[in-house]
Amino acid sequence: MRFFSFLSSFLSAWRDYPAEINTVLGDRYVNMQLLGEGSYGMTYKCLDQKSGAVVALKQSRPSKGEYAQYLLRRERNILQALRHSQIPEPLDFFVEGKHTYLVMTYVEGDTLEDLIFEQGCTYDEVSCIEMTLKLLDVVQYIHKKGYVHLDLRIPNVLFREERLSLIDFGLARQIGEAPPTTRRSTTAHPWKKARSSYAAQFKLAEEQSDLTDIGHFMLFMLYSTYESEDGTDTERSWQEELSISTELQEVIERLLELKEPYLSTDEFIHDLHVLKQNHSSK
Repeated sequence: MRFFSFLSSFLSAWRDYPAEINTVLGDRYVNMQLLGEGSYGMTYKCLDQKSGAVVALKQSRPSKGEYAQYLLRRERNILQALRHSQIPEPLDFFVEGKHTYLVMTYVEGDTLEDLIFEQGCTYDEVSCIEMTLKLLDVVQYIHKKGYVHLDLRIPNVLFREERLSLIDFGLARQIGEAPPTTRRSTTAHPWKKARSSYAAQFKLAEEQSDLTDIGHFMLFMLYSTYESEDGTDTERSWQEELSISTELQEVIERLLELKEPYLSTDEFIHDLHVLKQNHSSK
């Protein structure tokens, strides 16, 4: 049994091996660099030989079969519906052999993850509020279009010369849309039975899911200035460790649903603007 498990893992890894540098994909796109890998796909930085532009090319994993291809088509459709200058624009979509590809505009910049953990950038309360408001300009637009991103993490937020961009819409869904399933079944399943498996893997497609992500997003920024006072590893809550205003603490607690959650993204934005104004008047 172990041998077959090993063989299955080996074959999956072999089928999913990234394209080599300078490989031409779709008779048009020259692979320049592997940008990243996810559970269902790999993303490359490519040169479009036809236009001369640098693009991002996302490839479905063959080992994940039709489901990975379905997710990529879904992501293409969502990007087409959104069309925003701070969101990648879908440029091309094609199938080559067992691979499906989505071509998008390449977004230059440093991720917030790189800025914090590699470049040592720090964010106090004021800069955290300002950065979050920039992110919310895009998130509010997405919500008003009827979608939620569902993956608002610091590796998916890029900055270039103070301009913010949001990438990776692989998990995005329409508000209220049920999670995609990995297989189709003709047998009806009671919601109660299906709910437990879905809940373990997918977030609800509602604004609050994105707001919870933003709460963690803000904590990452605020912790960039944190230094342990006693030099020990004594575990304390973020409320105890971070030196932030009571007002901002309450905002984050509402985002994380530790207190009454926000009813809408607009309500959250309003509170952040009030906080920003209070800091400006000091």
